[in-house]
Amino acid sequence: MVEARILIACAVILLATALAADLGGLSRAARALALAGVAAGLAYIGRRYWLALPMTPMFMGSVAVPPVLVGLGLAALRREGVADDAPEGRAMRRCVLAFAVVVGALSILFPRDFYLPFLKTTSIFAQLMLAFAVLGKACLLIAAAWAAAILRNPETAAPHRGLLHALVLGFAFWTLSLLSGEMWSYRGWGIPVVWEDPAIIASMGVWFFFVGLMHLHLTRAWTVRARAAAMLTGAAAVLVLGCGPDLGPFHPPFAW
Repeated sequence: MVEARILIACAVILLATALAADLGGLSRAARALALAGVAAGLAYIGRRYWLALPMTPMFMGSVAVPPVLVGLGLAALRREGVADDAPEGRAMRRCVLAFAVVVGALSILFPRDFYLPFLKTTSIFAQLMLAFAVLGKACLLIAAAWAAAILRNPETAAPHRGLLHALVLGFAFWTLSLLSGEMWSYRGWGIPVVWEDPAIIASMGVWFFFVGLMHLHLTRAWTVRARAAAMLTGAAAVLVLGCGPDLGPFHPPFAW
């Protein structure tokens, strides 16, 4: 377990260094450091899954987000054809790295990987719920990063496309996570929703928030800047309501 925690600590340190390098204008070094952080984070995910199998490491709902977020964020920049040195590209990349560092640092300082796993997490629906939740959080935070790029330059087309693509994907993954969780609950306990679980209520709150945000983009009732600002508010909802229930009590760094 200590070995795995060292991996995620290295990932967060690399991502934080990448953010500092990017803010200092060293875009190539920042990209290399970010990719190294993604590799360390994915190694952590693989290691914890290996240790937990055949059960699901349910505590990874937030700690697995940083490498997935940065990896998908860098891929989204390439997909939308945004150059690394373009102002909107820098804004989006820095926002993605900042989100990843915040989530990673909170996961290290407030770990929740000390509970005893239970046999019902061997269900494929438990596995799917966790995977879709991580992908949903990553995509919604990427959409918020594109929103930051829009606020910087609302006339550029690429961030608008990127925001919509990431928002639709994030909402779809979040919905699939909720449906998988309901199937897991029904097969395991005979009820589709455990209303006493605050994490379920928080996840539904995030889902309803983004239902409203999707309608704002479909109707275009608000201005571009207003919709982008609302998307950044959605990032706060993901961080507080989506990642908050995955955190545990405070532990000093490296006190393992």
